Amino acid sequence: MWDAIVVGGGLAGWIAGIRAAQRGKKVLLITEGVGTLFYFSGIFDYGEVENLRHLPKHPYTLFNSQAVAQGKRFVQEICPEYVVKDTPQSALTVLGTVRRGDLMPRNMVLPDRQEPCKLVLLVPEGLKDFFPEIVMANLAREFPGWQVSEKRMQVAALAEWTRLGKSVSSIDYANIWRSEEGQIALAHEIDEIKRRHQQAGKTQERLVVVLPSLVTEYFDASRTKPYQKEFSLPILEMSSFVPSPHGRYFAEYLKHVFSDLGGELMLGARAVSFNGASTTENQVKSCPELTVHSMGKSLCLKGEKFIIATGGLLGGGIKVGMVRQSIRESVFDLPLFVPKGWSDPRFLAPQPFAQIGVETDEWLRPLDPENGKLVWDNVHVAGRMLAHWDPWTQKCGGGVSITSGYAAAELI
Repeated sequence: MWDAIVVGGGLAGWIAGIRAAQRGKKVLLITEGVGTLFYFSGIFDYGEVENLRHLPKHPYTLFNSQAVAQGKRFVQEICPEYVVKDTPQSALTVLGTVRRGDLMPRNMVLPDRQEPCKLVLLVPEGLKDFFPEIVMANLAREFPGWQVSEKRMQVAALAEWTRLGKSVSSIDYANIWRSEEGQIALAHEIDEIKRRHQQAGKTQERLVVVLPSLVTEYFDASRTKPYQKEFSLPILEMSSFVPSPHGRYFAEYLKHVFSDLGGELMLGARAVSFNGASTTENQVKSCPELTVHSMGKSLCLKGEKFIIATGGLLGGGIKVGMVRQSIRESVFDLPLFVPKGWSDPRFLAPQPFAQIGVETDEWLRPLDPENGKLVWDNVHVAGRMLAHWDPWTQKCGGGVSITSGYAAAELI
């Protein structure tokens, strides 16, 4: 029997599993697919925590400021390149615009705008869905008074792709940058930028290379450190776009951190149902057993505690049938909060369906929204499955997932 079984391989699930394993607990993490981390831009958003805490039943009402800070520090602990500050930081999107974020790798943090510098956009040939002209125009608008230029580069390993007109994804380029051949080619291009800068007699001017799709060693998911060459100029990474190299490598990185701590994984497995213990009328039910389908077999797994982090409506944790009345939580059959209206016709307006999820008590245990009664005493809910929040309009997706995942692990 496991101390905890975590259902879900998204951000909240991995954070919960890693923290519980770090605390010496025997943990099993079950995930059917890769989770939504593959869409991760590299930046965690927490939103206006104190303001959101005043919204009725928002997940942040369950946590104090110390709990939120603990989650941030934990991310930095397991991935030291992430920068934790008291105020939001700024980074570049793949369109060259500036966006704010609360937790991001130091290579993404924008330089101080009070110290003008020259930005050189290094454009990998054939990069899919990357538009240098738009990026250049936006950089010039975002940084008035700064010099902005571009340099195109070709990579020998992709010469045949370029010849055939085949586009190259950001993940393809990220794989090349992590190889010795790719790092040498990248270093050569950066050295050439520096040499031209020096020949122009502008050695006192600060110079920064802007690059999309670069993933450096802070997402080292291999057993040995990847080849890493020192570059002659600082590099400013842009946030990822789909398919996301940051998301891919971060998911793999978390998987290895969890395994190295002794956590057990069941990949490609689908949790389908539970077996509840018989109780008297005054007892709160416990869930002792979980049924999982894996490799064509049905397995019954026993745990002292369960953490459900299956991603909610868009992650597949909440199922909707042909009619709206058939909406249900897919594993534990937990009662859901469902708003009366599902959508708002106004463009970019908050959508009510985003609020669908499970209501919990302060220990993240599921409650029946009809009567407020506790449903299961050994099940904890984390991440997108929680009700009464909108990760898009409130810009707090990463914050709620990290905070609730960490808090759930502390309850094991």
